[in-house]
Amino acid sequence: MNSLNTLYFPGTALYSIRQYPLFLLFPKIHLIKPVEEDPADSSKESTDSFIKSGFCQEHTPCPLGENRKRFVRLIADISSRKDDYAAQLSSLILASHTAVSSADDDSERAIISSLQHPDELQKKKLQTGAEEKLWQARLVLAIGEILDREEEEIARNLATVDDEQAALFQQLHGDSDALEEDEMEDSPFAELNQVERHLSAAHSGNIRKRFNGWKTLFLASEMQGCEIFLTTSQDGGDLMLEAYEKKTGATATLLAGLELPGLIGFTGEEACQAVVAFREKNRDLAVQIEELFARLVHTKEFDAASTALQSLTASWNKALETVFPARRFGRIPVTCYLLQEISCSSLIGGATNGEANNGLLIVVG
Repeated sequence: MNSLNTLYFPGTALYSIRQYPLFLLFPKIHLIKPVEEDPADSSKESTDSFIKSGFCQEHTPCPLGENRKRFVRLIADISSRKDDYAAQLSSLILASHTAVSSADDDSERAIISSLQHPDELQKKKLQTGAEEKLWQARLVLAIGEILDREEEEIARNLATVDDEQAALFQQLHGDSDALEEDEMEDSPFAELNQVERHLSAAHSGNIRKRFNGWKTLFLASEMQGCEIFLTTSQDGGDLMLEAYEKKTGATATLLAGLELPGLIGFTGEEACQAVVAFREKNRDLAVQIEELFARLVHTKEFDAASTALQSLTASWNKALETVFPARRFGRIPVTCYLLQEISCSSLIGGATNGEANNGLLIVVG
């Protein structure tokens, strides 16, 4: 089996019950993290069920090293002061630039060095500029992740309040029979929908900033050989499609029809067990899907590959219905875009994968 590398973007974490179904379709998902784990915890086993099971792998480009603690403290301070993230970030970046500028302008030694070794000074400035760009990209992504987690927590709490109010209202009106009937008809996906109703859609401008920050880290990483780019953000997918149309003058080939359950578990451990059981039960089908994705990436016979995907789609959706009935677990669409004759990596300025003829962009949701 020719397994491909799948890279998630522009997010940097898979932590939500809304993201867990992704692992049914992809045997391993790679993540770019803004900051590496604490080296002191390297000997400890990960608490993330999907990482422990090998379904997820994290990568941190250009690790912060000795600057890690300073960055983590900065993020903790921003997180604890929720009044104005943007103002804090702007002032921090401005202070950084001011400090560098002051040091360069006021140091007599720096002036003499610039006259004697202009090439070395230019190299140092370029290196400093690259490091600042990476630092700012990490900040944008880290703050974005904080906001995502807090928003989901708020949505969960509001959904819980809705449930409690509904139950109290029915009890006050003596509708105990109706309450029991509602509980019997309740489904996991209905609970998820209740949470999602309280989620605010991310502003497209914010997604663009996060995408640009993610791209900065991606271009500094060793992940430029990933053939599949995966996202649960419609705006993130649109940014890739815009880049493709701008670069090629063509529209990406649309391949739709695949589905995923809206929910497969309320905890990481529960969802991971569901993924293992499903992939074991449908091993041959999972292999066929992965091989077809590889065929799409490497082929120039687009029509034949598209037809093959359509025939597999029915089998895949039938297998889902057997294990995760749509009535209880819901469905979310999986849309594949074939970027003909250009890889996802090279589309955003990365190295060209010599083995890949096409890019495969997958948008879930």
